[in-house]
Amino acid sequence: MRLTLLSLISCAFSKELTLNVALQQHNTERLKSILLDVSNPKSKNYGNYMEIDHINHLVAPPDKDKVINWLDANNIDVLNDYGDGLKIRGSYSTVEDLFSVKYSMGRHNSSKIEYTIPEEFKSVIEFVEGFTLLDYTIYPDRTVLTNPAVDNRYVGREAFEWLYNITTDNQCGSSSIASVEYGTTNGFSLDDLHKAQTLNNVSLSKVDHSIDASSMTDVESQLDMQMMAINIGENSDLWYWGNNKWLYALAVDVFNNQTVPDILSMSYGWAEDDQCSITTCGNLTSKQYVDRVNMEYIKLGLRGISIVVSSGDAGSPGRTSEECDPARPLNSAFPGSSPWITSVGATYIVDNNNTRNWTTGLCKTYGCIGSKTQSVTNFNEVGWTSGGGFAKLSERLSIQNNAVDDYINSGVSLPKKFSQYGRAYPDLSVIGHYCPVVDNGGLVAIDGTSCSAPLFATILSLLNKHQVSRNKPRVGFVNPMLYMMYYENDDCFDDIVEGNTWCTEQTCCDLNERNGSDFGFKAKTGYDPVYGLGTPNVGKMKEWLDRNT
Repeated sequence: MRLTLLSLISCAFSKELTLNVALQQHNTERLKSILLDVSNPKSKNYGNYMEIDHINHLVAPPDKDKVINWLDANNIDVLNDYGDGLKIRGSYSTVEDLFSVKYSMGRHNSSKIEYTIPEEFKSVIEFVEGFTLLDYTIYPDRTVLTNPAVDNRYVGREAFEWLYNITTDNQCGSSSIASVEYGTTNGFSLDDLHKAQTLNNVSLSKVDHSIDASSMTDVESQLDMQMMAINIGENSDLWYWGNNKWLYALAVDVFNNQTVPDILSMSYGWAEDDQCSITTCGNLTSKQYVDRVNMEYIKLGLRGISIVVSSGDAGSPGRTSEECDPARPLNSAFPGSSPWITSVGATYIVDNNNTRNWTTGLCKTYGCIGSKTQSVTNFNEVGWTSGGGFAKLSERLSIQNNAVDDYINSGVSLPKKFSQYGRAYPDLSVIGHYCPVVDNGGLVAIDGTSCSAPLFATILSLLNKHQVSRNKPRVGFVNPMLYMMYYENDDCFDDIVEGNTWCTEQTCCDLNERNGSDFGFKAKTGYDPVYGLGTPNVGKMKEWLDRNT
């Protein structure tokens, strides 16, 4: 997760503005129940995903037409009617007048934009997103520390397959996967992507679906796209999906596209309780914004889409408490803390003198890892810390209860204040250190959960292929399946029992008298909010799928 928010900038330079209007939703509890049912491998309805029109019909408010008529009367074009939302476009002055837009300085040296929904529409319109463009600075290329405890060698395609027991023989199924990027200057180089594939002895891929990619390149997009391109295998459809707004707008755009990828991979996020400082919530709180985005993720899950998100790079304190602010000791990163996505933490390989007889150009020429022994990334070893903890605003689903209750009741040292009924994250961890990226023609090593998230997304792509080749459903919202695997056959995950999340990207926070810290969590045997369920054993996962789906 290599994103730091610098500012929110006004779009006043453009003559017209496109906005997403979120309308009040109906039948939300029903949709949650349906998603949990169709995602349960034990259910007779497993894999019975829904069509767009059916979902939109269920959630649409009955009095939507009066909003459309109001907009039309004020020369605002309704570009798309999504049932529970509208995409609209109008002149900047007209939009400002309709929503009484005001500008002032806000948090993080940003332009704060306030707006008001007219009283007569407050029962129909929930909020509006898009008054601002997000301006990001991305830091995926921090200096790699030369710590003697860390194996600073690459994790290329063949090393990744060896590490997680991946075999791609007889992969006759198909799958599609998309890198999701937020910002106005994000893009990737197809030439660099092809060089990365060539280094890893992988057939060159086309990117048939590239939505709103900039002609410029950034290292974040390069990392995400290349990690997917070198590991998805044959018969895979690679996507790029950009968005210059924020989480809600992206989710709506994806959901309402007729053709969608099977998997979305996102490496962006911000403090769950601070969402309204980086998008325009209007009269909403951050919790209400988070709840709405969670509903959009539920709708995506109902279409059979898997969503994979990085858990963050600043431990449990997060980027709003890099220096261990005692007033903000624990800050869950959203959407990595959403219950409706798969949250992925990051590991590194512990230093060793082992070598292997690698065959790819990358590993033979530049060197790849020599051991499978992993540890969670931490500031003391690699200069940053894998995110984890408990969500402040999103409640835990029952599928996590046994694993999380075992952790809480184990006697492990816990922070004084944490949301013990919140969604615990990450769900699992994957390598996130020394990931090989070709940028401007040269090979560089990149760190972050921005690497581990797309890598796990490729594992889901392989599981989808396995399922499709057997005429079985795609895995979709995969968390119910992951926790069933853990409860029924825990060798689907390799457990790691050492590590913590009380460091950030800048320091480690104070310890407490209880052999822990009030700024984070401690690993133990079994599930913990440090590694999650552990690291995946893909071969064992396939065996479980063969027995249970």
